[in-house]
Amino acid sequence: MIDMVSFEVLRQLIDFQRKVDQQKSRVFKGAWEYQEVKDLLKPWELNDLLQRGFIIRVYESNRYRAYKVNVDKVSEYLSRFEKPKTEKLEIPEDLFDVIEGFDDIKEFIKMSLRAKDPVHVLLVGPTGTAKSLFLMELERLGGYFITAGTTTKVGLRDLIYEELPRILIIDELDKCNNPKDISALLTWMDYGRIVVTKHGLRDVRHGKGWVFAAANRVDNLPPELLDRFRVFQIRKYSRDQFIKVATNFLVKRLHVDLELARYIAVEVSKYDISVRAARDIARIAQNKEQVKKAINTLRRYKLKHF
Repeated sequence: MIDMVSFEVLRQLIDFQRKVDQQKSRVFKGAWEYQEVKDLLKPWELNDLLQRGFIIRVYESNRYRAYKVNVDKVSEYLSRFEKPKTEKLEIPEDLFDVIEGFDDIKEFIKMSLRAKDPVHVLLVGPTGTAKSLFLMELERLGGYFITAGTTTKVGLRDLIYEELPRILIIDELDKCNNPKDISALLTWMDYGRIVVTKHGLRDVRHGKGWVFAAANRVDNLPPELLDRFRVFQIRKYSRDQFIKVATNFLVKRLHVDLELARYIAVEVSKYDISVRAARDIARIAQNKEQVKKAINTLRRYKLKHF
């Protein structure tokens, strides 16, 4: 296995190989024997690097073995751990314009997005608040959107490792209960670092990531995770506010005709205060008759406790 110190060893091996390449008196051009690197590598480390293709055996006999460092492969591998440059984020002028009210929270989030270093935001509130709309708007910036508790078996930790997301959007954060995921999220939010051990190899990747999350409640969130967020309690929309917000959203984001958008918003508000519900109706209904038919079906089979 190779631990974190081996990243520096790999860099030294590249330098060593380049020096060997310049020497003309070698039996095999650019090749070397283990004795020349025994102070740098233990035998089992050499074997591990051979298996991974970082070192290549170019000759073998009963008395002599010659090796070369696969410089291109090692360089490509090490480049993954360089801290990436954070490009300036383009914020659309109409970001959040479908959300009614909360102008101070909108401005705070925009200030966070413009900041040189991450400031993480958590929106807390029951179903039927603007918190989901905030997340849907942030997704327009190219954010990586996940729902905690329903990520793939790979897990949140590996998703961060693979994507190094500039913006990570987490819905239902209160359902995140995997200790490894929580630990990884804490490290990512605080230090811009993610550590994953695979096949005996401990990899560390660096980046800058802003985390925006929503939760219905916070009483089951670890205090250390909650402390890393700036937390905003979001109140529930009234029916009139919802109709205005849902209409706005359908017109501006789904390009639904204004009259039909308002009709959908009004009809949905009779049984649910959910922009997602309005969105879904708009996706399947092309006219008022289809809207009414779809909503009647939903109301007929709606769960009693909802």
